Amino acid sequence: MVRVVHEEDKKNALTKAIEELFIKKGSRIALKPNLGIQKREACTDFELLKYLLEYIREFSPEKIYIVESDTYLRSIRNVYQAFGYHSLDVELINLSEERCTTIWPENTLFFKAFSYPILFKNIDYTISFSKLKTHILTIYTGVLKNQYGLIPFPDKRMFHRYLDKVIIDMNVLFPCDFYILDGMEAMHGQGPLEGDTIELNLLFSGKDPVAVDHCACTTLKIPPDMVSHLMLAEKRGLGSFDYEITGEIPDINGFTLPSTE
Repeated sequence: MVRVVHEEDKKNALTKAIEELFIKKGSRIALKPNLGIQKREACTDFELLKYLLEYIREFSPEKIYIVESDTYLRSIRNVYQAFGYHSLDVELINLSEERCTTIWPENTLFFKAFSYPILFKNIDYTISFSKLKTHILTIYTGVLKNQYGLIPFPDKRMFHRYLDKVIIDMNVLFPCDFYILDGMEAMHGQGPLEGDTIELNLLFSGKDPVAVDHCACTTLKIPPDMVSHLMLAEKRGLGSFDYEITGEIPDINGFTLPSTE
């Protein structure tokens, strides 16, 4: 099931989007926002994130971690500082600095060995809170692509040639319990570095990342077969294109895709 919320008020929208979210008392929670570049319009909305944390705290968790990694473009510590994350009273994790252990997964497409952050061995519940935007390499990026940011190596450009397989692997290695896609102010055009902001007032949520991304694509009139990692994720059994929708799908016009020429 995918919940679609079309609502201008951010707090009301988020409250509706997370109705299905339930966390056991005393859980250790990892929250993965989308902070790939130090550009607010390309990142998870900070106000929405604060509302989500308010809601999560009602379940009396033992610990809340916000997890991201460095990239060749920026230090995640600088992004946390610039965007005010130190005010959130959570533990801010830079996966590029975390202790890792080497694992040899059997059901991955690209990674034969992987440096797995030890932190995740003690996580009880994981939430992906990604930003809806276009991407010159993947056409569309949502909850599946958000897991790419969990690769601890800063220079992730080495994986661009194998991007679809790497995205699949990261969702195999780091499955989430709940997914939220922030399309309140989305990005279209030449995202993520040169995209333009478009106000959609949309949130998508659910427990199936393939369904959430498929629903977002069809809502924005993006042919799913243009998004190769989404098609591969469905083929690999990471989720389904056959799902129920709760909420009304608005008629969205003017959402432009990137030129890949």
